[in-house]
This record gives sequence, C-alpha cells and structure tokens, in this order.
Amino acid sequence: MAGKYDAVAGKIMELVGGKENVQSLTHCITRLRFVLKDTSKADKEKLSKTEYVLTVLDSGGQLQVVVGNKVSGIYDAIISEYDIAGNGEVAADESTAEENKKGILNTLMGTISGILVPTLGVLTAAGITKGVVAFLALDNIGVLSTSSGVYMLLYALGDGFFYFLPIMLGFTAARKFNCNEFIGAAIGAALVYPGMVNIAEAFDVSHALFAGSAFEMTYYNTFFGIPIIMPGAGYTSSVFPVILAVYLASKIEKWCKKTIPEAIRGVLTPIITLIITIVLAYIVIGPVLNAVCGVISIVIDALFNIPVVGGVIAGAILGGGFGVLVLFGLHWVIIGMALQLIALNGFDNIMACGGIGPMIGVFQGLAICWACRKNQKVRDLAIPATISQICGVGEPLMYSILIPIKKLFLINIIGGCIGGAIIGALGTKMYMFGGSGLFGILNYAGGSGVQDIVKYCIGIAFGAIFTIIATILVYNDEEATQVLGQVEQ
Repeated sequence: MAGKYDAVAGKIMELVGGKENVQSLTHCITRLRFVLKDTSKADKEKLSKTEYVLTVLDSGGQLQVVVGNKVSGIYDAIISEYDIAGNGEVAADESTAEENKKGILNTLMGTISGILVPTLGVLTAAGITKGVVAFLALDNIGVLSTSSGVYMLLYALGDGFFYFLPIMLGFTAARKFNCNEFIGAAIGAALVYPGMVNIAEAFDVSHALFAGSAFEMTYYNTFFGIPIIMPGAGYTSSVFPVILAVYLASKIEKWCKKTIPEAIRGVLTPIITLIITIVLAYIVIGPVLNAVCGVISIVIDALFNIPVVGGVIAGAILGGGFGVLVLFGLHWVIIGMALQLIALNGFDNIMACGGIGPMIGVFQGLAICWACRKNQKVRDLAIPATISQICGVGEPLMYSILIPIKKLFLINIIGGCIGGAIIGALGTKMYMFGGSGLFGILNYAGGSGVQDIVKYCIGIAFGAIFTIIATILVYNDEEATQVLGQVEQ
C-alpha cells in the first residue's frame, strides 16, 4: 500500500537527478541533506516548488531540501523505496573525490553536521530533561533536592547522554568516515573511561607542562615517558577529540585492510587501529585540541572583556549572526564549538548570545499572527510555523514568511543583535545545550542560582519589544499576499 509521502519522495528523487545521482542522504529536524555526485543534474527551481518543500539550499557540500516537520516521513519513504546510502554512508573512494571537489570549508561543515545531526533528537531530549531538573534544584527554586531519587534518576537520563557523548559521536563519526562503527564507539568509550577521567585520584603527585602560562597542562602519568595530558573533567561531553580520533582510525583501518593478510585481518585490524588511535588521542590529539579550544576561549574572553563595549559588540554579532548561519545550515560548527567549551569550562558565551535567535523568532511569529489576523492565506502559514518556532524549529517560519518578506528577516536579525548585545553586556553564561525556542531558557540553569536565566530573559525582553513593534509597523497584508503568492507559483 502506498505511503502518505511516497509520491513526494519520488518527485524529490526525480528532481535531484535520480537514484544514480545520490551519493548519500541524511536528515535533521527540517532538512533532507543530499550529497550528490553531480549537483548540476538537480533542478532546484522545480524542487523548491514541490509539495512540502519550503526552500532548497546548496550549502556545506550538500543539497539541503527544507521540508519542515514532514522530514522524517519523507526521508523514510525515500530510504524504503530507493536503495541509497542513508546516515552519511558513502563509498570511501567516492567520498574522497567528493571532498576534494567541495573544498576544505564545505567539507568541514558537511562533516560536522553529518556527525552531530543523527544525535539531535536525543540530544534535545536529554538537554531539556537536564535543564528542567537542574532548574528545579537551583538554590533559588528548591523544588528538588539533589539527593532525592527523582533528581538522581532524571539527572542520570539528562546528564548521562552528555557525559558519554563521545561514545555516540564515535559511532556516528565512524559511519561518516566509513569506519567500523564499533571501533568508533570503542574510541569514545576509552576517552570517557572512569579510570582515566578520575586519574587525579589515583596519584598523589601531579606535574605540569607550560607552567604559569595560559597553556598550562597537568599530567599524572606518562606513556613511555610522554605525558598523558588530561583536561580537568577528562573528555566527557567533548566533541572534537573523538571526531578527529575516529578520522585517524578510519585511515589506519583502511591501511590495515589493504596490508594485513586476509587470514588474520579480522583480528589484527581492530587491535592495531584501536591501540594506535587511542594512544595518539591521549598524547597528541586531545592535548592539541584542548590547547586550540583554550586559545578560542582566551580570544572570546578578551573580546567580552573589552571595557564598556566588548560584551555588547560580541553579543550583537553572535545574536544577530546566528540566524544567518541557520539560513545556510552552517550553525552546527558553532554548536560543536559551544559544546566543546562547555566541556572544557563548564559554560559557554558563544551560544549564550547566539541562543536568543529562536526566542526572537517566537515573538516575531506571534506578532505576524496578530498582524495577519484578517488574512487567512498568511495565517495558514504563520500559525503552524510559529508553533514550530515555539518548539525550537525555526526553519518553517524563516523560509515560509521571513525570507520571502525580506524586511521581516532584517527585523529578525536586528532583534537578535539587540537582545544578543544585552546578553553579552551582562556576561550571561549557558551551561548546557539541549532545547531551543521556549525550552532554550533551561540551558541557562546553572551556577549558583537563576542569575543567568534572568540575564537571558532581560535580553529577550529588549529584543522582543523591538521585534514585535517593528514587525507590526512593517507588516503589510497586501504585500504579504502578493509576495507569498509569487513564492507558491
């Protein structure tokens, strides 16, 4: 029996150049992400006018077909009907050729999004759960005791995912790099192994490299005389060390499969791959990436600490610019960096400011719904898009209304700049990354109380007031009907 989305799935496949032109397909909350062998064969104009399709983007080395909350159904229909690689599975020789053609920047964007996107649903669920529990246990709130069974079980659900995130990313990275997924997971497990995370408790004496500098690193043991550097919290919740380690493992595994005799290849390949990768991950990859993150953290702190205007400038750029990155699907690099800084420092300033964008979208959506209350055509678009925005999914509102009516998108950016500037000026910190939209407020629950939630809400208030007033003043029913009518044609 034909499924609900079979027809549109077939149409999309036809317009991207057919099954033979699709190298791989993944999806996030709102987008089908195609990697095509020849992008010139895709008819983007007809694709953008296909049922359920909001827009089509060629970004990060991917053809991104934005279909909103229908994405899972359409993706499943394509995967079940067409024998194509899902979840980023690409033949190694084709992947290399495609990466060379895309360039370094596009390859980086596509790789990071391809690794993080499969975890998005669970990451969001864990983040919201952790945020709610952390908020209820704050000193100022006091609803939950940190010693209660309710707190312990629910916090284990929320924090457990982030604690063991390198294992999840090891699995998805291995799939992206065409490596054995369980080798990837084993690398992640080695990075968060409790004996290594708690290595400081096993030794009374510590040593330091670069003592007294901003790059000071503590170590407690060595590997044949080479220091084993560990961050304060180990590599729990980290992102980039495991990704780079699995990339290295994919190259070692490929070499082993070509070199080792077939009779002993099945045993020796994982042994050699894991030993070399994990040793290098601890003594080279991890320390180098932590030093890089340390530099990024120093630069961010320096920017925020510029007298009087530092936080305002940084916050305005991040608050207004994040929506532009979402527009092109390039925001996953920033999210990955924020997750890494949270793992390193316990908080983050980047997404603390950038995270205001979804809430500005909520208030703008509500303003549009009120302004177009007599226009059923626009209301049919605005109301469901605003509901999605409240839940943290901003693409339906962005692509169905804000981008076509360009003045509204400009207002959205300015509102983000204003709110982000306030958030930056107040030195607001984000302690976790999980929910977005209305649930994003919980990401600021941490520290010793609700101070950062209050700071975030102050920023929202200033940005929202501007956005609501400007949207109502600029919105014009006749213009909206004409512009949106042209988009549908």
